[in-house]
Amino acid sequence: MDLFLVYILISIFLGGLVRTYFGFGEALVSMPLLALIGLNLHTSISLVGLAGLTVASLNIFLDYRNIKIKVLLLMLLGSLLGVPLGILILQHIATSFIQIMLGLFLILYGIYAFGKITFFKNRYNIILKSNIWPSLTGMISGVLGSLYNSHGVPVVIYGTMSPWHIKDFRSTIQAHFLITAIFVVIGQASGGIWTSQTVSLFLLSIPCLIISVVVGKYLINHTTYHNFEKWIYLFIIILGFLLLLI
Repeated sequence: MDLFLVYILISIFLGGLVRTYFGFGEALVSMPLLALIGLNLHTSISLVGLAGLTVASLNIFLDYRNIKIKVLLLMLLGSLLGVPLGILILQHIATSFIQIMLGLFLILYGIYAFGKITFFKNRYNIILKSNIWPSLTGMISGVLGSLYNSHGVPVVIYGTMSPWHIKDFRSTIQAHFLITAIFVVIGQASGGIWTSQTVSLFLLSIPCLIISVVVGKYLINHTTYHNFEKWIYLFIIILGFLLLLI
């Protein structure tokens, strides 16, 4: 097998593993790796979009019982506005400034949240209760999904500020990602982002994605909620640095 293809499949596998375990972040893992090996940008975006859709489908099939339906619907309404806006930005506006600002925000938020749960036992938690928050989260998620396939970042931040159980957290964001990913993939296909390599590379990556979900589920079953919370904030910090570097 071509070594270039092996690197692509490894990148997609690692992205799928991260997505299954944390519930988000596959694009900010796979995209830099695909960029390092020289895969065309539009091919990378469209391939990761299809991979994210596949992983979300597999995960939601296993965890659909814990979905927060009302919150999910509000986020989806916001995403309907955000996805076409993100496609427009991708086609006509340089995204480097947005990428830098997002990276800095993730680093600062991750450090703040990790420090709070690690060093302050009697910490004050910010709880977002208004219906405007899931709608706004969904819109930002749609924009970032179209730009970087990273629609999970705002949803996860919103989830960490909501009084959800870990199962509700994972199931709701996976359901949102599944439906948003459908819109994103359709938008990317109709917006000319797909290339001649997109479908063939995606079909080759399907076995890797299935394995990544199986491994990710195993790791989830062996992680306590407290440890998961710390890991997710550390992961947000790492994603912030990746955004600044790519």
